[in-house]
Amino acid sequence: MEMYPQISSLPEEPLEPVATLGNFDGIHRGHQAILARVKEEAKRLDAPTMVITFHPHPRQVLRPELSLQPLMSLKERLRILWDLGIDHVLAIPFDLDFAQRTATEFVEDILWERLRLRAMYVGGDTAFGQGRQGDVRFLASEGRRLGFATGLVDPVLAAGGPISSSRIREALSHGDMDLVAQMLGRHHAVVGQVVRGQSRGRELGYPTANLFSDGGCLPPGGVYASWATVASGARHLAVVNIGERPTFGDGGGLTVEAHLLDFEGDLYDQELRLALAHRIRSEQDFQGPEQLKEQIARDVAEARRRLRPDP
Repeated sequence: MEMYPQISSLPEEPLEPVATLGNFDGIHRGHQAILARVKEEAKRLDAPTMVITFHPHPRQVLRPELSLQPLMSLKERLRILWDLGIDHVLAIPFDLDFAQRTATEFVEDILWERLRLRAMYVGGDTAFGQGRQGDVRFLASEGRRLGFATGLVDPVLAAGGPISSSRIREALSHGDMDLVAQMLGRHHAVVGQVVRGQSRGRELGYPTANLFSDGGCLPPGGVYASWATVASGARHLAVVNIGERPTFGDGGGLTVEAHLLDFEGDLYDQELRLALAHRIRSEQDFQGPEQLKEQIARDVAEARRRLRPDP
């Protein structure tokens, strides 16, 4: 997969792709339906596939007071797009200057002059350009004028409504990991680098990997049965604690700690990917280390029960 970090990095010779346009935060099942349609049409036309996305999320720039937390980092978005077999990604840096570009300028200057688009497939809520003036109807009109096809992909439904990144963020904020997985089509992942902590878990007999998160959304504090994927690609059952460790009163802020079951080795400075499958319990303040140790043993047993058999 080729990734272009700005418009000027595109090849001089237009790629003539079948493309889609959007934030693709979470790359949920609705997004996956659009990507599948893009791939199907690209195969028919013998053309490359392309995702045109933005970084940071436009709402972080235009509505900073909302304090929007994306579901995943750009790196994680790119990883999943790679896994899905997308050929090219244009990740446009979004700032206030770019936000002033009109929908017509975006279509003419980027989609047509730079890319010579063959076809564009989008969802019904697509909006782009200054004041979000570009929508599906506008794209279709411009496509007829310039010579590219436009296709609308129906939303995918779950739990009584269309799947959206906003709905997933809402479900995640309540720790409803089953609904999150239903809408994503996979477990929500927390990704980051393993850093050195205070060795509290090791002292209790349950060594943990302390994660410096890459910026994706976190669910509420608590304990989660998870799948941990290490740098080698090996996957292990894990018990993940997200919280502020009230038992020890460290006051060090929010931490993400993972105890990998049946694992021995050094994970420091490696990337670790934690797929949060089930919420076991909320964060608790125990009377002391021994009581906490007893609870961790119950958490481990519960994680083994919840995550067997291996999906």
